Amino acid sequence: MPGSLIALVGTSSVGKSSTARKLQLLLPDPYLVVGLDHFYDMFPSDWGGHRRGPGPGFWQETVDDDGKPRIVTHYGEAGVRLFAGMRAAVVALLDAGNDVILDEMPVDDTIMPAWREALAGYDVHWIALRAPLEVIEERELNRHHGRHLGNARGHYGHGMEGPFDLVLDTATLTPDDRAAAIAKAVTP
Repeated sequence: MPGSLIALVGTSSVGKSSTARKLQLLLPDPYLVVGLDHFYDMFPSDWGGHRRGPGPGFWQETVDDDGKPRIVTHYGEAGVRLFAGMRAAVVALLDAGNDVILDEMPVDDTIMPAWREALAGYDVHWIALRAPLEVIEERELNRHHGRHLGNARGHYGHGMEGPFDLVLDTATLTPDDRAAAIAKAVTP
């Protein structure tokens, strides 16, 4: 029997990873956390936004139209394959009976439709994590791990049109509160 999936969707620094860690502690069964960063870190660093720039891998463009950094992620055919592989890996984990928490930051508006298609027919709980941009940018400033100023602004709103089973405001809820709300929503 396939496992179930809890998809935490939101921009960088909105609180997906901290929520996932707390949620794992509350759920009655073990859930594996799978996120874009796990897959992105597998990519060779010089193909992942560094010296190679535009091409088959990933690269970031910093746009600063309003005086605030905005990182926009672009990707070529190797990036497309990485995203497809991530979806296939998550489906394989589910098919093997694993329960999964997906930590997803959509980098553009193609990401969520692809996830929804890949996960059609599976037991999925779609959870949107949102907060005002100024709150997220303040968190981004205070991050130590994975801090890329402008990442939240550059990806803010992508993939958030829904539908979602639960929408949580991370500006008003702690990671413990978010995890408790999700556990209550997904546990029979």
